[in-house]
Formats: sequence, structure tokens, C-alpha cells
Amino acid sequence: MDADQGNTIIHQITSNIQQLNQNVQNLNVYVEKIGGPDDTDTTKDAMAQLVHSSNLVSKSTSTLIKKLVTLSSDNRQFRVQGERLMNDYMGVLNRLQAAQRRAAFKEKAQIKTVTVEDEMLSKQQTERTADDQMRLQIQQQHRVHLNEIKERQQALSQLESDINDVNQIFKDLARIVHDQGEMVDSIESSVEHASIYVEQGHQNVQQALRYQTKARQKKLLLLIFFTALILIFLLFAYLWTR
Repeated sequence: MDADQGNTIIHQITSNIQQLNQNVQNLNVYVEKIGGPDDTDTTKDAMAQLVHSSNLVSKSTSTLIKKLVTLSSDNRQFRVQGERLMNDYMGVLNRLQAAQRRAAFKEKAQIKTVTVEDEMLSKQQTERTADDQMRLQIQQQHRVHLNEIKERQQALSQLESDINDVNQIFKDLARIVHDQGEMVDSIESSVEHASIYVEQGHQNVQQALRYQTKARQKKLLLLIFFTALILIFLLFAYLWTR
């Protein structure tokens, strides 16, 4: 085990988790602005960039964790640190996912609100066709609504893509859990106390834990079976020699 390499990876993972925690805090601030007076183009662009950069950091962190798991197979200290970092990483991923889903929910709600407002405008235009000035104002507002709906639909599509990216990260973590039995207890604890907002990602983690539990149960049953078999054989041999 290269201690320097392991320490470098641990430092990078720790730094990434801290960055993700800060990103989630900032993202929650932007999410609260959706649909409000501060929901400007600048705010939308900043939020989209923050979500995108957070996903890039998450992917990089997952790669580093995989490397640490491989390197720590013969080093208990690094293995313990890896479990702690995995728990911290799972926690911040949960919070990131929660913020992304809240943003998607609010974007959907805002799209619905603007659509209803536009339908009301269309009704007014039908009722006031004789008023040219009013008709022009309604048409202008209609174009504003259409542009807003288009922009929000694009933002929603990107959010859903980002959510799916995090979902894939959960699947990767599930494979790590499945392959590394030493980490099962700490990962299971993290999953139990975290709120995972993408159902498929949560199901994959739980499935990996069930695989590991079944494997342990199978080993225990085999041990009991062979122990009983040996005892029966010894008893038979004892009775035979008497």
C-alpha cells in the first residue's frame, strides 16, 4: 500500500466533500428564488452552472473512492477512513439530490402557473379583439410567457439529466458495497439515516446490502451444517469403537 498515494486520495476526497457541502448550501439558496422576484436569468444561469459543477465533482469523488477501496485492501487505517468518507459522501449526495429534486418540483410548478396565466390571456384576447392596444399588449405578454415556459422546460430537462447522473453514482456505490463486505455496516447506517430522493438509486443500494446479508447467512448455515455433520461422524465413530 502506497501511504503517500492513499493520503493524497483521502485529502482529495475530503476536499471534494467540503466543496459539495458548500455547493448544496448555495444551491438551496437559488432553489428558494425559483418563481420569485429574484428569479432572474443571472440566477438561473448560476444555478445551472452550480448543479453541473456539483455533478462533475461528484463523479470525480466516486472515482477517487473506488481507487481508495482498491488501495486500502491491506491497510486497516485507510479502510476505516474510507468508510467514514463513504458515509460523508453518501450524506452530501443525499442533500444534493434533495436540492435538485426541489428545484425540479418548483420549475414544474412554475411552468404550470405560467401556462395557466397564458391561457387566461388568450381568453382576454378573444374577448377584446376590438381593442387594438390591448390586443398588442396581450400578444407581447403571450410571447414573454412562451419564452419563459421554453426556458423553464430546458432547465427542467437539464435538472432531470443531472438527477439521473447522481442516480448512476448511487449505482456505482452499490457495486462498491457489494464487492467490499467490510463496508456494509457503515454504508447501511448511512443509507438508513439519509433521505435518498431518487428511488432507483436507493433500491440499488438496498439490493446490494441484501446480497451481502444473504451471503453472510449462507456462510453461517454452511458452518452449522458441517459442524453438525462432524459431530454426528464423531459420535458414530465413538459408538462403533465401543
